[in-house]
Parts: sequence; C-alpha cells; structure tokens
Amino acid sequence: MATHVNSLSDGLKISDLLNDGITFEIGDDVGNNEEEEDEEFPYSPHVQFTNQEMLNMLNMNNFEDEEEEEEHDAGPSTIYGMSFSKLKSKMTSLTPDQKVMKFIKQNGVGEIIPQDAQVSVHYLGNLEYRDEPFDSTYSSGKPRTLRLNQNFILPGLEIAIRSMRKHEKSVFIIHPDLAYKAIGCPPRIPPNEEVAFIVHLIDYVDNGSALTYQDLNAEEKQSFNHVELPIIHMLATARDHFTKFNFKQAIREYRRAIDCLESVKLKDISEENRMNELLSRACTNVGICYNKEKLPFKACLALGRVPIPTAKSYYNFGIALLNIGEYDCAMKELRKALVLEPRNNSIQKAIQTTNAKQLKYREIERRLWQNCFRSNTEKKKVTEFRKAVSDLCENLIQSNDVLRQSLSEGFTREEYEIVREEAAIHGLNVVTSTRHGKETVYLQKNKP
Repeated sequence: MATHVNSLSDGLKISDLLNDGITFEIGDDVGNNEEEEDEEFPYSPHVQFTNQEMLNMLNMNNFEDEEEEEEHDAGPSTIYGMSFSKLKSKMTSLTPDQKVMKFIKQNGVGEIIPQDAQVSVHYLGNLEYRDEPFDSTYSSGKPRTLRLNQNFILPGLEIAIRSMRKHEKSVFIIHPDLAYKAIGCPPRIPPNEEVAFIVHLIDYVDNGSALTYQDLNAEEKQSFNHVELPIIHMLATARDHFTKFNFKQAIREYRRAIDCLESVKLKDISEENRMNELLSRACTNVGICYNKEKLPFKACLALGRVPIPTAKSYYNFGIALLNIGEYDCAMKELRKALVLEPRNNSIQKAIQTTNAKQLKYREIERRLWQNCFRSNTEKKKVTEFRKAVSDLCENLIQSNDVLRQSLSEGFTREEYEIVREEAAIHGLNVVTSTRHGKETVYLQKNKP
C-alpha cells in the first residue's frame, strides 16, 4: 500500500519511492513557482545522491514496454537487472559496426555539440548484470569536465558524447574495442567487457578555436586577425570556469587571453577598437576573479588596466580598493560606477559601506593625532594613543572585507614602536610600501 504524506516538509524516504510509491496532499503551503526548472528530471549539482537514486531520477526503470510489463507483471526493471541485448533492441547505432549504441532518455536543446568542445557531464558507468557502477560522478555530486578530441576519453564514450545536445540524457552501450579492450581495467572491469554509460550533458564550451592558438606561428600570433577568434573562445572557456566557481582556472584563461592580446600588432583603428573591447572584458573579469579569491592587490592591477572602463569595472575596482583600506580611492571608483548606473543597488550599498568605514577610520585617526606625543612632557598621552592604536587594530580585524589599513604620516619613532607593539598583540603585521617615491606604512592582516 502506498505511503500517505500530508506535507512535503515531512520528508520522503527512498524506500517508499522504490516500493509502493507515495501519495500526498497539496495544500496552501505549496505554491506555484513559475521559475522552476522545467527539465523532466531536475537535480542540484551540490547535493549528493546514491547511484540507485540517480537511476530512479533518470527514470532508468522504464525500459520495458508497458505492454510487456502488464503481460509479465515482473515489476520495474532497472539497468542493473536488464541484459544489454534487450537494451540494444531499443537503441540506434552511432557507428556502422554497431559498436556504440544509443538510447535517448531526454532530448536536449540546440545543435549537436562541436567536435572540439569542452563538456560538463554527469555519468554512470555500468557493466552487464552488476549491482554497482564501476564509475560515477553522482556520488560526489560534482559533474566532470572533459575536453573532446584530445585522446583523454574512451573512444566509444567520446563518440557517444559527440552525438549529444545540451541538457540531453542518454544511455550508451560500448563494445570493448572502443572501451577497455582485451585488457580490461582490473579489478573492476574484466577483459573484453561491454560497458554502458548513462550520460547527462549539462553544458559545453566550444573550445576548439582556443586550442588552435598554440598552432599559430610567431608571425600569426602577432596578427590580430589570426588571434581574435581563438581569444574569444579563451574568454568563453574562462567564463565557463567562472560559472563553475573554478576561479583559479578562470584566472589562468583570462591571463592567457590578456597576454595574447598585448602581444599583437595592430594595423588600424578598427583593430585597435576591437582589441580594446576584448582586453577590457578580460581585465575586468580577471579582476572579478581576483576579488573572489581575496587577492585585491592583483585585482587593482588588472582593473587599473581596463582600456574601456564600465560600471562593472569601476565597481569591482572600488571593491578591491575597499579591501585594502584605500577608502578615498575606492569612493572615487564607486562614484564613477554610480554615474553610469545610478540605480544599481550593489553600487549604492558599496558606497554606503565605504563611507561608513571611512568615517570610522577618520575618527580613530583623529584620536591618534590628538594623543600623539612629541616630547617628554606630553608622555601622559601615551595611554590614550595606545588605546587609539588598539581600536584601529580591532577595527581592521572586525572588517572581514578589508585586508590592510594605512597609517597617517608623521608619527615619531616612539609612536611607531607603540603601533608595532599593538599590531603584534593583535596578530597583525606592520608593512611599508613605496609608490611613486612616497612611503606608506600599513597595518595588515596575515594571509589566510
């Protein structure tokens, strides 16, 4: 008998789903969500599932025809309990010799992916009549990124993936000649064994043109016409890494594109304009990645090189400057961003945050100057000066988005000694930076 559930908040048991099913009431607590994914089998890449749960979500238990199920009344059948020959009866061949067979469980969208694409996939690898898969991405909850046409993937699996469209879910059976061959992969995969892969193609990036850059000769790499398309694909690859929160790899790709752009020779103003557009995208986005990685100094360097600034580049430059305690400079950049996008809530909020931190710092700075001592007769102010320095250290520590704080110029040697003592007590460093011949002393947090 089916289990009855009054509310989804009660939770569901996989065992109930697999056995007699579940019935549940829908009341006022369940509303319509027009923005819900309309995929047939939605999933979250951040949630771990067992392999059997994924098979059920992929609806792998309905390969048998409804008429056959009614006639034999054998119950649901999964890929674990079904012969490959039976699966093949419902499949089409991707090769003339039928060594790669395919069954589409959910149609994808758009065109078939490019031959040199970089793909993001979830998959299960199964052997005939085995209870557990020999390979699975679902156990970790993270899709795997594969690059086609690089001889890194099983030949049969590459043929299979090349036949797919974005969001497609399909089942493939691959002959051992295009899988693990006569050797197998001991101890999990015996010799001369057919394998089945259930593949969900989540996304892809056409990375083929980016790869061709390395094949250009030195003269071609200096020609904008030759490098423009490969660089566009480098930026697309970097963006794909960014969307997967792989900021370090995105930084590598963006920097690679920047290096390529800065080495070209431009023939006319048209090429210069197109190059500046690409360079602006790359510098802005690598600056954002540096901010995500909490590397604001490198973010400042990148964002300061943007040839065609936008509200996006000004905003992220301001955030990077805020993170290193350069409040005046941060405010200038944020105000430039606000001029371009006066209704942007993120920019407005950043300005408010910067203003609040700036006012707090100035108040502490005022106290420092009021209580600094320049002669023996004024040493009674030491206690108040030390308290102001301590408050400055505490303020820096409590500001999660600020890594360092500059000190005013003109303190005596004794006053700087108190600064160093308080910094050591609070676990901070005192560092000196020279820029344009001007020396500035900072309180700085230790790197995580």
